[in-house]
Amino acid sequence: MTDLGEATRPVIAESWRRSLAARVDPDRDEAPVVHAPDEVEDLRGAHPLAATVPLLKHTLSMDETIMIVTDTRGDILWCEGDNGVRHKAERVHLTEGSRWSEDVIGTNAMGTALATGKPVTVHSREHLVRTYHGWTCAASPIHDPHSGLLLGVVDVSGPLKTMHPAVAQLVSAAARLAEHHLRQFAPRRHVLTLNFLGGLHAELDGRPLPLTLRNAEVLTALALHPKGLTAEQLALLLYGERGNPTTVRAELHRLRAQLGDVLLTRPYRLDAVLRSDFLDVRTALRSGDAGQATRHYGGELLPRSDAPVVREERADLAAAVRKGVLSAGDVGSLLAFADSGEDAEVLERLHLLLPATDPRHALVSSRLRRALE
Repeated sequence: MTDLGEATRPVIAESWRRSLAARVDPDRDEAPVVHAPDEVEDLRGAHPLAATVPLLKHTLSMDETIMIVTDTRGDILWCEGDNGVRHKAERVHLTEGSRWSEDVIGTNAMGTALATGKPVTVHSREHLVRTYHGWTCAASPIHDPHSGLLLGVVDVSGPLKTMHPAVAQLVSAAARLAEHHLRQFAPRRHVLTLNFLGGLHAELDGRPLPLTLRNAEVLTALALHPKGLTAEQLALLLYGERGNPTTVRAELHRLRAQLGDVLLTRPYRLDAVLRSDFLDVRTALRSGDAGQATRHYGGELLPRSDAPVVREERADLAAAVRKGVLSAGDVGSLLAFADSGEDAEVLERLHLLLPATDPRHALVSSRLRRALE
């Protein structure tokens, strides 16, 4: 049993509580590898912190340490530094393509910095997972200087005996340098929010976008194909074999009146920081996190849409989330999924798992009877 008394600093104790609530096992868990090398390359190319990596590498180059940059999910996209330390790090999945969020691997500098939005140093036994007690890590969040949105974290990690106390201050200073670099040299990026699960809501830089269903279908197709699509490809995805590229170009012209330079051409693609509930579900499913996928899953994707690209994605998401929650057998995830529709098998599983004394048991029983009628 892990004793919270071992976490003497409040920031660490609070992180341990969050990690244990997420069912991280201190004795058995290790950071999962969620991206193959070619996927990491694609993610790097599209990430706004790519422009800051040379600066961070130069600033944080030190003997017997490695410098790490993650995205907002805690996925390591860059790992640079001492070759000997890198080899040791690879053996414990402290390497590119692995995920270091608190809910996956427990208290660690990268994940805790993402969870709190503040610089964090985690020493040795402060790591919840015992595999990492030989390491000390210091991490600091990096924000978009224009929008204030979190972009990821920069971290310096090393074996316990090699880390100097001043490293934490240097990492925080490097994060501020990265933000200054983005302010000076990176163009201001728009933020496009697409929440299409169970409904239709979109925002551009915090301003609601009045979209038609066809607008939302176009944006869904572009969000699912970040490298871009031609009018011919979009016509097939939106209308099937009867699709007409001329019709699609007219739709895109009307949509661009609302989006401005967020909608690029040749090929058609989105140039914005994209926040999307259906993409969040996709990402969680890809990493095998059924609980996280269910939390993001607010219902079917654009329920009224008949566009082939939406129908296919809708079916894939629903089937994958359903399979994940049924396999996990977690009451919280099952309840969350049950809220998105009357699924008899899910309700039956809940009926078996919930004690008869639980107030939710009667509600589930009533819903199950209706689903079976």
